[in-house]
Amino acid sequence: MRRILFLIICAGLLQAAPAAAQTALSDLRGSEEPADALDSEDAADPADGSAKRNPTQADVHALRSSLNSAEAEFGSNGLGPAGPVLPVRPFSDRIAAVGRSVPLTNPGIDDSVFQGDTTFDAPEGIRLGSFMLTPQLTVTSGWSDNTAGSANGTAGGLYRFSPDIALTSNWSRHQVDASLRGSYTGYPDDSDDNDKSLAAAANLRLDLSEATEVTSGLSYSYSQEDDGSAEASSGTDHVQELSGNLGARRQLGLVAATASIGADRNVYTSDSGSETGRDNTLYSASLRLDGNTGSTLSPFVEGALLLRRYDDGCSDNLCEERNANGYQLRGGLTVASGPKIAGELGVGWRIEDIEDERLEDLAGLVLDGSLVWSPSRLTTVTAGLGTSFASTDIDGASGSIIYSGDLRLAHAFSDRFVGETGVGYSYRTYEGVSIEEQTLTGFGGLTFAVTQNVAVTADYTHRRFDSSQEGSDYTENAVEAGLRFRH
Repeated sequence: MRRILFLIICAGLLQAAPAAAQTALSDLRGSEEPADALDSEDAADPADGSAKRNPTQADVHALRSSLNSAEAEFGSNGLGPAGPVLPVRPFSDRIAAVGRSVPLTNPGIDDSVFQGDTTFDAPEGIRLGSFMLTPQLTVTSGWSDNTAGSANGTAGGLYRFSPDIALTSNWSRHQVDASLRGSYTGYPDDSDDNDKSLAAAANLRLDLSEATEVTSGLSYSYSQEDDGSAEASSGTDHVQELSGNLGARRQLGLVAATASIGADRNVYTSDSGSETGRDNTLYSASLRLDGNTGSTLSPFVEGALLLRRYDDGCSDNLCEERNANGYQLRGGLTVASGPKIAGELGVGWRIEDIEDERLEDLAGLVLDGSLVWSPSRLTTVTAGLGTSFASTDIDGASGSIIYSGDLRLAHAFSDRFVGETGVGYSYRTYEGVSIEEQTLTGFGGLTFAVTQNVAVTADYTHRRFDSSQEGSDYTENAVEAGLRFRH
């Protein structure tokens, strides 16, 4: 009997020792690790069964993706210009967007999901106090059989500079993200075809309590209209957009409510510097309700009031009064099946009632969503749908609706070698006039990390543009290779 009691006591001491050691270690660490970070580790440990419960709000903030939220890409631009010419965004941008869209009661995407980039040269960043600065520069050169991207384009060489700077806070609560990206493409044989783009964004998230958060964002973008588009042929070449939003989210039992307001300022100019009649500001106020049950599929509904105001008013019957009031209704599902599959899909209807009775209402179906699927730790597939409503000054047209979608796949052959391929499609239709434009884009690329700071890149892109306007169709094939530098 004494031997049995002795063995039981020894077993109890051995079992308690690791816990006691962990407690002592935590005491020695003091404030080096925030309490909510330790809670998140406990929540993610399947050994104690806590992964089966719905995490608290504090847990979820720690479990969210570490990707920069200012670089998030929700929806899709079709990988090509059915409007402004924008470069293909990094693969990880959609993963960041999906990570933000997952309901707060689900951890969703975590760091085990392959983010489409080489890990051997993963950026360490530069610490600036409680912030991390991550600079990157990609320099490439290549050849295109249609440098102008138009029906009359000619072949020639090209070079491209693409800087990328990201800033992220290292706070245990709250979060600040900022991003600055640019792209300059030059064509030595024809300087008139040079392409430029710039995008800057900053997001702030305040965790007021375990159930309440406040978010705000500010962004600026500059791009150029596709030379084959109807807008470019009507005199518009440069597009600038300044956007701001403020929102608050609150968990209310089985429902999470999000209220937000926003403003989007759009300015259009031609190469001659003259302004057009398209300059306008779109104001919005929206309310969204999400299911907050922690299940794999969570429904949501959203409604928004819209107010579009143009800078140039109409003083006589010869011009068209384009100011509009409208609304948008949308519903759908959010998918959160752990790190394997996550995303959101929404369907709805939008209408802008234009004041001028000679113009039809700008109305149409709304389709948007983003999805991330991780079939293995080395492969990730993403898909996106997007819908945008754009203004115009084409006579008789109320505006245009652009539907876009894309499918992308990235695979890691090793920590140094990554391949990516994708296909995208955009369809643009004008309300009130018979103009339709379609763009099909396919691309493939390889990245090989030579050192922990330098990688070699190679890309091929095919684009096909079809328009109902005679003489606007074109195709383009381009190949590029270069170096990527990062810290």
